[in-house]
Amino acid sequence: MRRATTLRLYLVLAFLPAFAAALALFSLILELVDLFGSLWRYLALDAPLLAVLKVMLLYAPTALSNALPIAILFAAAFCLGRLYADNELTVVFGSGVSLPQFMAPLLVLGALLSVGSFYFDDALVLPTIREKNRLSREILRQGISMSNPDVAVIAKDGRIVYLAEYFDDSSQSLTGLTILERDGAGEPISRTEAASARWDGSRWVLGKVRRFERAKDGSWRDQSFGSWAGEELDEGPSAFRRQNRDLRELSADELGVYVGFLRRAGLPFAQALAERHKRYAFAFTPLVVMLIAGAVGGRFRKNVLLMSLLSSLLAATSYYVAQMMTMLFAKTGLIQPWAGAWSPLIIFTAAGAILFRLARN
Repeated sequence: MRRATTLRLYLVLAFLPAFAAALALFSLILELVDLFGSLWRYLALDAPLLAVLKVMLLYAPTALSNALPIAILFAAAFCLGRLYADNELTVVFGSGVSLPQFMAPLLVLGALLSVGSFYFDDALVLPTIREKNRLSREILRQGISMSNPDVAVIAKDGRIVYLAEYFDDSSQSLTGLTILERDGAGEPISRTEAASARWDGSRWVLGKVRRFERAKDGSWRDQSFGSWAGEELDEGPSAFRRQNRDLRELSADELGVYVGFLRRAGLPFAQALAERHKRYAFAFTPLVVMLIAGAVGGRFRKNVLLMSLLSSLLAATSYYVAQMMTMLFAKTGLIQPWAGAWSPLIIFTAAGAILFRLARN
């Protein structure tokens, strides 16, 4: 028992420096990729150096989060590969310690990093990436308009339908508005046409109104008003804004609220729901890559550093490509949103478990 504890501690102490170095290296690479993607724009607009450095600093938590899985995979594969090349794994297995027992501390560390990465993303990554994107747009003089032409919104579980020619976000007003109200059976009970509408904080106040109401005998009554406001016309301006929000800037809880809003408004919500599932699925990535690293790390005897790097990049690229494809399928409705987020994780977990089972013991 004492021997096994000593060997596990030896593995952890070998892993931590390699992990720290790999995390720093891959984070720096991601920082440079992000910088070079906008560098020509910064130069063209004579962006202040301090502002550019602040953008890089704000991107650092995101770079760390994105670099974490590949850094874990590389460090674990490199440590095990080096132990194999130096015949130390042979000694470990000869002492009666199996690979699962030897890898147990790293798997526990992977589980802790999975939990920690989820809360790290919510607490630090999301606020900083929002501020980074805002500052970057400011430096590059890029504005975002939430005004929206040709708006259609379904509210109150389909009982009220809004159609507007234009929504002006700055004044929170609608022009060319038509409102259709329906009963529980879906039959129209009123139609309201207004030249304009203004949000007063709790409901829409319509101007230059013509309203048609269905009487009990089935006939329709026509009325005109200079100004009119219905009690149920309380669907807020957020429902009419252009839906171009960056979902990567929303926390898991915010995504849940956003999905609920899209459902109520009758708008497509598959993309937002898939992104919310992805937020939870991605948190398990450190544990999965630690499992894969344990399966492949002990297979390299020569060129351990190069082979560990290549295997890490290959596995990470395969995972991200698979995730990109399944998320695309989910967003287009080909598969369920949960499948788009969880399928790559399930597939790679199964592959890692099989490889781990077949690994050298």
